[in-house]
Amino acid sequence: MNVIGIIAEYNPFHNGHAYQIAHVRKNLHADYIVVATSGDYVQRGEPALLDKYTRARMALSSGADVVLELPVLWSTASAELFADAGISLFEKTGCVNGICFGAESGDLALLRRIADVLADEPAALKASLKHNLKSGSTFPKAREAALLSYFAGSAGQDGALPVSTETLSSLLASPNNILALEYLKALRRRASSITPYLLKREGAAYHETSIRSGASEVPASASAIRHTLFAGGAGASEDSADGILHHAMPQKALSILQDYRADFPLLCADDFSGILGYLLLSSSASQLARTADSSPEFANRMRNQLPYYTSFSSFASRLKSKEMTLTRINRILLHSILGITSSDYACGNALDKIPYLRILGFRESAAPLLAALKASAAVPLITRPSQAPKLLSTDAMQVFERDVFAGNLYLQMRNQKGGTPLRAARMQEHDVPPASEYQRQIVILP
Repeated sequence: MNVIGIIAEYNPFHNGHAYQIAHVRKNLHADYIVVATSGDYVQRGEPALLDKYTRARMALSSGADVVLELPVLWSTASAELFADAGISLFEKTGCVNGICFGAESGDLALLRRIADVLADEPAALKASLKHNLKSGSTFPKAREAALLSYFAGSAGQDGALPVSTETLSSLLASPNNILALEYLKALRRRASSITPYLLKREGAAYHETSIRSGASEVPASASAIRHTLFAGGAGASEDSADGILHHAMPQKALSILQDYRADFPLLCADDFSGILGYLLLSSSASQLARTADSSPEFANRMRNQLPYYTSFSSFASRLKSKEMTLTRINRILLHSILGITSSDYACGNALDKIPYLRILGFRESAAPLLAALKASAAVPLITRPSQAPKLLSTDAMQVFERDVFAGNLYLQMRNQKGGTPLRAARMQEHDVPPASEYQRQIVILP
């Protein structure tokens, strides 16, 4: 059985994602495709546009066979932790034998060479990284400079790279290349038998915010789709947005999005501004310092800037400095809201990050894969949250309870933004939306 994994966020699902699934099915000859996806919050430190079950439905409707949830502890973490958790999840299935990921670079051998150095951490690299961080660089910039220095010092030796400094610098500045390096680094450190497959990313730039129509145009980015959906605020025309999105999303995924928007609002970080403001006011500097990815220095900076607080996004921008990226700041603020602390990280790491496999959805045709999962999984398989207390250890429950809280908060914020927890259309159809994480049902497609 050839089972290929994909680690994704699908925020939201678009043509590029559909292309990857089709590529895995056709060119990698996958019998089944398992997707490990972020839940209701994503790695850039914000709530997902749509809830996790809706995004799982999009993936399944476009060819995925099983969708598993990456715990919120890691779906909102740094690229290194996010990637390592994804690899750990696939290893825990006991049946995923390959992983396909996209990158701006199409040179897998080059990416593996760089990832091997990052995984092995030679003394020269560590010393350079430490020096760059002390000089005030952000971690991504400090690591980029350390790698450039390391490989420049390897000129004429076996460690030299067959690319110019400019090419290497450009490679290290591309978001999907960075994530690809983290996947490869995790595979190396784990001595994993999972085979990596690289798919060169085609389409709009990662952060591009416009969608170009026309059959000859390249796929739009998720950033561009989100920008289109939020453009104009609450008064934006859904019809005009959907007309533009027709060029960016598979029809089935777009239909799911349209149905969702008919009943629920789309969420963004600023919808959590009120909660964040209260938490920052009511928390001491020592409490804020214990937030995952934070520090005593950053906690003091947050406290000092509180008189200027107006919203999640504006506060994050105000806190940005040359030492910290905006994405890391967003993650710290989100972790404050979700109550994720450094001790949660320690607990999760002690459990090798993934102490359970939670199914968000599957296709009925994937029954043989589900049977294989039940037989080979190294950790409990959860289809209903109510199963967790019976299947998980105390520490594993601590990780799971973060997922439950995060999911309940997402539902509550969606209800608040929508003005009501139950739309008339849903009532007429007798399809009552869940009031809590324990009432949510996995997605099953034929």
